[in-house]
Amino acid sequence: MDNIETVKKMYALFAAKDHAAIRQLFDENIQWNQMKGFPGGGQYVGADAIFENVFGGFSQNWTDWKATITRYLDSGDGAFVIGFHEGTYNATGNYLKADFACEYKVKDGKITEFNQYTDTFLIGQAMGLMKE
Repeated sequence: MDNIETVKKMYALFAAKDHAAIRQLFDENIQWNQMKGFPGGGQYVGADAIFENVFGGFSQNWTDWKATITRYLDSGDGAFVIGFHEGTYNATGNYLKADFACEYKVKDGKITEFNQYTDTFLIGQAMGLMKE
């Protein structure tokens, strides 16, 4: 499986909520760098930390949270994805749609690193943390 196929598979498994299969795609020491200002922002190492601090918050705090990918780019040692997040924040009822770019590092068919780039202001607005 090439880098783009590995990342595409992860997004398909996330949409299917197949957490066990996602764990199989993650390197045991995966580094997940979620943007500060984004829900679950910070750096996490290992699948347990990612599922607890990042993925768990999406299902608990958002309705219909999803990531739609519009473009995949192979970077040699991984892949970049470009797309948008969308969903409704449960506590406010505010809908969000925010563009993103994410970098994935892949080695031997396993995702070893994730780096996120997105508009955290829009996320904060949806969560009721700031005004326009």
